[in-house]
Amino acid sequence: MAPITLEMIRRRAEHNEGMVSNLEEVSLHQQEIERIEALGHVCRHLKILYMQNNLVSKLENLHRLKELEYANFAVNNISKIENLQRCESLVKLDLTVNFIAKASLLTVHTLEANYQLEDLYLMGNPCADFSGYRAFVVATLPGIKKLDGKAITPSERILAEQDLPRITAQLMKELREEGVDIEEAMKVSDARDLAPDEDDVAAIAEMPEDERPWCAATRVAEQRETARQREENERKKKEHHDRYFNIDGTKKVERRAGFPELPEDYDVDDVKQCNESGAEFRLDDSEDGASVVLDVKVGKYMDTSLMDVDVQTRLVRVLVKGKMLCLVLPEEVKPDAACARRSKTTGSLVVTMPKARRREKVCSKEEDYVVDGVDGVDGGAGAGGKKKKKGGNPANPGTGTKKLVREMGAVSVRGIVRDGESGSAFDMVESVRQAAPASRAEQVATYGSDDDDEPPPL
Repeated sequence: MAPITLEMIRRRAEHNEGMVSNLEEVSLHQQEIERIEALGHVCRHLKILYMQNNLVSKLENLHRLKELEYANFAVNNISKIENLQRCESLVKLDLTVNFIAKASLLTVHTLEANYQLEDLYLMGNPCADFSGYRAFVVATLPGIKKLDGKAITPSERILAEQDLPRITAQLMKELREEGVDIEEAMKVSDARDLAPDEDDVAAIAEMPEDERPWCAATRVAEQRETARQREENERKKKEHHDRYFNIDGTKKVERRAGFPELPEDYDVDDVKQCNESGAEFRLDDSEDGASVVLDVKVGKYMDTSLMDVDVQTRLVRVLVKGKMLCLVLPEEVKPDAACARRSKTTGSLVVTMPKARRREKVCSKEEDYVVDGVDGVDGGAGAGGKKKKKGGNPANPGTGTKKLVREMGAVSVRGIVRDGESGSAFDMVESVRQAAPASRAEQVATYGSDDDDEPPPL
């Protein structure tokens, strides 16, 4: 058994690019299908259905196919004509080479509900062996124009209608002689046996759709359900209209021709952030922490000419189809270095804004170190130095590294490591401050005076 699944229908809808919601024709022949299912839920706009050469034994679950015009169920196991009453657009029905017995001719009258039916094929079924088969079908279905591929002439129809009582009596006699239960043979699903009163309509509305009998009450119940759905759609549409339009039809939020001017001395605290289009966006740091990145989800196929971007030091504004997105940035950026690109996969607008002050995390704890008594110089294992915590007074700016560099000509390596342009190496830059040139020392006598001839004692 091969059930009808969405994947099967999608494979068979290659001509419609795999779209099933608006599919109008599908071929499911020679798929070993035993039961008709899913078609009414998956592709309700189906007009042509090919299901020949399968194992279908019952016509069912076709009541939703209101637009079905041609159904081919040739070479299946169908034994009774039923459940086609609600296929009101049916024009051609092919039931060739099935197992529709002579007793099932009593169910042919159900096709009267298909008022557009013109072409019917029943050849190859046991019912076609009945002597009055063609006249019985022609007289029972006055709307059809062709039976088994042969056109019905006006004279043939008149003769068939005149002979119908005799043919019907002959059929009933033969069925009784064969021991056929007439009442059971005439029972069909979807029969019209309910009156259209309110109690019946309420009872029909509570039943599952695939179990509802076809009658006036069913039509009323389904029409009311359709009306309620239509009213709900209208209500949602009105809410959407009221959200964006005034009573006179003018838009509540007019499309902007450009960005509004900002005062020269504007304060970010006074800027009113907004998202007029309601677009989804994400504002976050880049992976390396060097930039602020704004990702705005726009239509994948939206033309880039409908977008504009304005970047300030603490402000970014994006214009999409005249609707503005205005956001305050968490820190200052470089507007001149910012760039905006479209994603090739999603179509999102990505604005990358390099930070004005990039902060690099050097160590896990904010501590200064001294190496061999030189504050701020990290000798490490290669320099043979020993790491020690800073012991000077941090409040005294005259002590520590700066003082040693100034007075002793030491080499400071703090902050000299930064990202290289290639991203795979580091650029080492040394800042060496030369010691001030030594000035001539003044000679000052320590003992005695200039008039003393004797040298100072040792």
